[in-house]
Amino acid sequence: MEQTTRAPELGPFQDMWEAWDEAHEEILGKPVSHFRRATEIQFDELVAHLEAGDRKAAAREASDIISVALNLMRWLGHTPSEIGEIARSRAERRMKGQALEILEKYQRLHNI
Repeated sequence: MEQTTRAPELGPFQDMWEAWDEAHEEILGKPVSHFRRATEIQFDELVAHLEAGDRKAAAREASDIISVALNLMRWLGHTPSEIGEIARSRAERRMKGQALEILEKYQRLHNI
């Protein structure tokens, strides 16, 4: 599997992907639960920053959540170009014109 590509398939997130290349093999050895827990930790930190009134720090934690998601995609075996295509396809087929329906579904099914 290709670890890094110079083409900007991930746009502003390409640098984030490349920053984690050095840990590529370690990431592949993690269980899927690692990514769930890492996301929970980042959300907890984000909420703490919001409670302290620091939206800039909360935004940095949101970037860390994106980093966890990218590493999960790496763990699933996807390259940056594949991730870009998956994201574009998902937005086109699942999200565009359906965002309100998705929010309503989550409200109805999960009460959020």
